[in-house]
Amino acid sequence: MLQQKKIASLLALILIPAVSAAAEEVMAEEKANSTQKSKAKETVSVELDSVVVLGKKEQVSVSDKSLAGSVDVITRDELEYEHVTDTLELFTKTPGVVLSRYSQGIVNTELSIRGFSGDGETPNAKLLVDGIPSNLFSGLSELDYLFPTNIQSIQVFKGTSDATTGLFATAGNYKVETRKDAGKQLQFGYGSFNTREMQGYFGEKQGDFTQNYAVGYRKGNGFREHTENEKIALSGRWQLDFDKSTLALSAKYGKYNSPEAPGYMPKAQARSNRTGVADIARNDSGEKEFKHLSLHYDYFFNDDLDLSLKTYWQNFDRERNVRFVGSPNVENRLDDQTSTGLIAKLNWKINPQWGFETGYDIEHQQVNQFNQRVNALGVNVTRIKADYDFTAQGIYAKLENTPVEWLRWNFALRADRLDAKANDPIIMGTNAVPARQINTDLYDSSTIVQPKFNVFANLNAQHTLFANAGRSFQTPTGINLNQFDATTGARTSIDVATNDGWEIGLKSGWNSDLNTRVSYWQQKAKDEFINIDNIRRPIGETLRQGLDASFDYRLNDYFSFWGNVSKVYAKIEQPNPQNPGFKGHSIRGIPDHTASLGLQFTPDPLWIARLHIDRQGAYYVNESNNGGKYGAYTLTNANIDYKTNWGRVSLLANNIFDKYYEYVYDFSSSGALNQLNFAPGAGRNFMLTATVDFK
Repeated sequence: MLQQKKIASLLALILIPAVSAAAEEVMAEEKANSTQKSKAKETVSVELDSVVVLGKKEQVSVSDKSLAGSVDVITRDELEYEHVTDTLELFTKTPGVVLSRYSQGIVNTELSIRGFSGDGETPNAKLLVDGIPSNLFSGLSELDYLFPTNIQSIQVFKGTSDATTGLFATAGNYKVETRKDAGKQLQFGYGSFNTREMQGYFGEKQGDFTQNYAVGYRKGNGFREHTENEKIALSGRWQLDFDKSTLALSAKYGKYNSPEAPGYMPKAQARSNRTGVADIARNDSGEKEFKHLSLHYDYFFNDDLDLSLKTYWQNFDRERNVRFVGSPNVENRLDDQTSTGLIAKLNWKINPQWGFETGYDIEHQQVNQFNQRVNALGVNVTRIKADYDFTAQGIYAKLENTPVEWLRWNFALRADRLDAKANDPIIMGTNAVPARQINTDLYDSSTIVQPKFNVFANLNAQHTLFANAGRSFQTPTGINLNQFDATTGARTSIDVATNDGWEIGLKSGWNSDLNTRVSYWQQKAKDEFINIDNIRRPIGETLRQGLDASFDYRLNDYFSFWGNVSKVYAKIEQPNPQNPGFKGHSIRGIPDHTASLGLQFTPDPLWIARLHIDRQGAYYVNESNNGGKYGAYTLTNANIDYKTNWGRVSLLANNIFDKYYEYVYDFSSSGALNQLNFAPGAGRNFMLTATVDFK
């Protein structure tokens, strides 16, 4: 556990020189010009934000500068040369974001932040695409209906102080903005494992009408045997501009087929034959489909008051076959979720010093879920059959103030309410044990009130001190809304888990070429729970804390660097009475640190070379902390671009030193080798692309 006295001392050493410099600077300014106070009514021009941008700052289309914390943005010039099977892998460069690579075909990758596990057990962050939620009912993120060419920017916020999101935003949110610019681009690629890829984008504005289209196709095998995938994505957006408003219709479609998935294997096989496949996974496969329609309306009453409305319909449909190490046979999982919702936001700039924002959102999920597994004797075993509706509503109000030109703060209150009802009897059980049937209200939460606070202070022209605090919540998901124990049929009443977090840090622009950010954060949860083999298990009170640091540095016209490191501690402080032995243990699936380092070399205007190194620490695979730690790696990727008079040619190399790395999951909580599931990651691979830019 971090020693808070040492942390306080470290922050003091960082801040005291800056504070002293700020005091001297303020005194000098007051003596030099005492008339500054008469300009109080002018708009404050000082930028007070803690945003770190990877790429060109002018490409940032959306960035919430009211969030005083770890806000990071990846822009299009850093995204467009990436080529990935799973779109979530684009987050690799973002500080403190952990990727769990399952090797499960259509359910292949998940993200996690701030000391939460990416094992799909605990929803930890809200994913929004153009402001529309893109999480499944389980909280898992879905982004495979987008290709990199269609993404303008990715923003990651880690913390509990964003009032705009409630459901699933336990530790923060991911905001993806698609392209809406004018441009015409076509890209073709071929790479390792017989991978073929095509991406295209078309954007045009004629008078008051704007239209944008994107297409993506990717097909190939994989580093491991028994791997085959095919992905297609289509999207269109049409916008009309009026005198004081805009109206846009957005449509997206994605399909991902994985007729062969490599699945999991035992440890010995993973270490001896990482390109192979275990016999138990020979039947692993899956397919998923995504459909989306949304309407976006913005009305500008005047320069100081505007209204935003979004309404949407979307469907997530997926089916997969998976078998875990230690599982009796293949399990068939079907999930069909239709989501509808409304998001409203009103912004009012009252005067140069005061601002007000309020919003309301409602998200309705209609879920059909069916899991079935066949045992070793060939007898069907029904695990889950459920048809239910889940509704989440949230409302917030935020007040922002800039009392003096060097200080800005905002305070918000958000309230959420959750409700779930079964449409048919819910069944959990086996042929040996009579099925449990319940037809009732699954969930009816009390109002979850969450205060949020952000503050920025310019210590001087180079240094900005920032701090935030807030409450978020973690909700049961899926069938576990009903709190079954599939073995005993017992029902346990577990409400939402509240999370109280805060962060303090310093962002510095030492000169025009060097920027740094360092912060310490902490998040405490009460009544937290996890999911092991589809059984919800409370673990009690937890504490997560860590240090984040990042920098970007432009050495000269040829070389520039960026880097980040996040140190994380995630412990069970007071375990649930059912598991007293967990006290002081680490929470499963959470690396103790992550780090990235990037280098860009531009010898002349035609050539760009990039080097990118990712580092992740090891993690325990269960709360008992038995069975050892796994998952540590250091991977090196590189790419080189050559600009032509018609576009560019790019060569991308991943894992260029062919290092072994793996994802490990404990099917139980014992740490026994016959319950551990290993999924080795891809070795060295390449992709060659040609991009044509049309005028």
